Amino acid sequence: MHRAIRMGSLVASAALAFACDSSTDTKVSYAASLSGANEVPAVTSSGTGTFTATLDENNVLTYNLTFTGLTSNSILAHIHGPASTTVSSGVLVDFNNAAAGRIITFGSPSGTGSGTIDLKLAINANVSGDSLRKLLDLGLTYVNVHTTVNQGGEIRGQVIKQ
Repeated sequence: MHRAIRMGSLVASAALAFACDSSTDTKVSYAASLSGANEVPAVTSSGTGTFTATLDENNVLTYNLTFTGLTSNSILAHIHGPASTTVSSGVLVDFNNAAAGRIITFGSPSGTGSGTIDLKLAINANVSGDSLRKLLDLGLTYVNVHTTVNQGGEIRGQVIKQ
């Protein structure tokens, strides 16, 4: 009887340890909520946006971006960094790059974008995929949508690891 109880406890403990082992969870999620108030300096805009991304076990970041209510037509959208919420920084990833698997709709106050970023590769001449991953994990990147009226950016959101 004691042996059966001990064995049951051992099985339950092993199952709990496996369930709590974060090494079995190979996907990492990121998100950002975009608004004019998040711009540096803040922009008066009723525009909003959402950025979500998942990094898979192959080190490929798959993302979706939606935005609506901008004051004028959208013209650009990027991931910028390294930057905290109080400073602006250079472009790391251009969402308008079909050759790299990234597409986005521009030319209206609303739009969507989606694509992948292979973090095993160099992102551009200034940043490696590994460096981008570190910046994402530290919360030092932001997504920005630019418009014809607010060419420096109309809505912005800090990317946060979930």
